[in-house]
Amino acid sequence: MADPIRGIDPVDVAGIASAGGTGSPPAAAPEPQAGPAVSVDSADLGRARALLTSISQNAAAVPSVDQTRVAQLQEALNSGTYRADPQLIAEKIMEIESLLSSDGNPG
Repeated sequence: MADPIRGIDPVDVAGIASAGGTGSPPAAAPEPQAGPAVSVDSADLGRARALLTSISQNAAAVPSVDQTRVAQLQEALNSGTYRADPQLIAEKIMEIESLLSSDGNPG
């Protein structure tokens, strides 16, 4: 007998009507459908392309490694003749912090 208030048959968890008769079994959960893959928004692709272009341009502007200078610095470090310039180091740190904060990043 249908519930007059809710309009449904009173079926318990096992699918048997509470009046003793058999009710309809509970409906099975629908199986996931294999549909097309989620598409990526074209704005995301455009942004990624612009970012990759920017990275490529910046990488091309970086000078190559001067292996002779690297060898000289390694030799100076190993022999103990390399002297760091604290003023220059402080200036470079401040320059880096200035660049980071100008991008809107805190710090």
